[in-house]
Amino acid sequence: MTPVCPSVKSARPDDASSRKQQGESVCPFAKSGCSDDASSRKLQSEAACPFLKSARSDDASLTKSLVEGEKGGADAASASGKCPFGYDSQTFKIGPLSCMICQALLFECSRCVPCSHIFCKACISRFKDCPLCGADIEKIEADANLQATVDRFIEGHARIKRPQVNSDKENEEVSESKVVIYEDLSMERGAFLIQQAMRAFRAQNIESAKSRLTVCVEDIRDQLERMGNSSELCSQLGAVFGTLGDCCRAAGDASSAIIHFEESVEFLSKLPEKTREVIQTLSVSLNKIGDLKYYEGDLQAARSYYLRSLNVRQDWSKHHPDDPAQILDVAVSLAKVADVDSGLGNEDMAVDRFQEGIKLLESLTLNAQNPGLEQRRQSVLKFLEAQFAERQKPTKSNC
Repeated sequence: MTPVCPSVKSARPDDASSRKQQGESVCPFAKSGCSDDASSRKLQSEAACPFLKSARSDDASLTKSLVEGEKGGADAASASGKCPFGYDSQTFKIGPLSCMICQALLFECSRCVPCSHIFCKACISRFKDCPLCGADIEKIEADANLQATVDRFIEGHARIKRPQVNSDKENEEVSESKVVIYEDLSMERGAFLIQQAMRAFRAQNIESAKSRLTVCVEDIRDQLERMGNSSELCSQLGAVFGTLGDCCRAAGDASSAIIHFEESVEFLSKLPEKTREVIQTLSVSLNKIGDLKYYEGDLQAARSYYLRSLNVRQDWSKHHPDDPAQILDVAVSLAKVADVDSGLGNEDMAVDRFQEGIKLLESLTLNAQNPGLEQRRQSVLKFLEAQFAERQKPTKSNC
């Protein structure tokens, strides 16, 4: 019988029904399609923003300032630039260049005939009637001119005006005749691109999301060439590659997904000092490669990646024993490795790992103020206990 990974539902988020038909079980703690890790709490459909320590791309934390350390010198004013369409680090508005379906910037602009309303090609292709006015869609035409405008807007975004000010006259009113310089705030631009990609991804406009993420990768690579490998830039690039992997996986392109997840692992592994967010992203990327290998039937390769993820998490927990969420992730990794061990015929090793995970969770004390974490602990524990009990049943040969 083909072994069933207890926590790899995320490897194929678009084919849950086909897995049911094949008799595959669904892990009880895989609520949103990625049960293996910290991203089960904020799944890759809402991937962590690589430009924020808070690792949240889908809420207000994405809007906090990202321009600390920006280059301006003593002769630059400190006033922030303003985007005329309302896209900035404090708010995110639906502007005139946005698709009203995915709420991201237009991608492959398409005009409905006869009503002339414009949407992304992938978004409007799902409708027979215009979602804005209800008119029958007779045909859809590409709008190359508007798309060129959107592309120019993206290219120029985050470039802001800064009037020059002499350091000895900082308190004087800035004259309109002063020279104006433009500075590309790469961090701000990166957050802007991630916002666009995540909105498109959640609306299943995968090609739009990939396009914005690819621009983000190019920006960071350019910075790496100019500034050298910094921990911050490598962390950002690793996270963006991981999100690109999610896009490819959602589109059913497993081979490209593996390539991007491997790139994520490569850059994150370069970091001499790893934060909790880096550990999460690194272990998630390793697990997702394992998931894809699992679905390909390559259990040995899957086990190798699962073990690497487990080692990363165990090492972090060893030095941060007061991090309960990471201890939960260790237990999930133990379940992953145990499941593959079972599939490879190593039942004794599988039983030991299931038992290790059970003991780990039974000894874990959680703060009563975090009921969500306790709920997850109970779900993982229940699953591990069920797997352990299943393997303790006497076989017919022992009766």
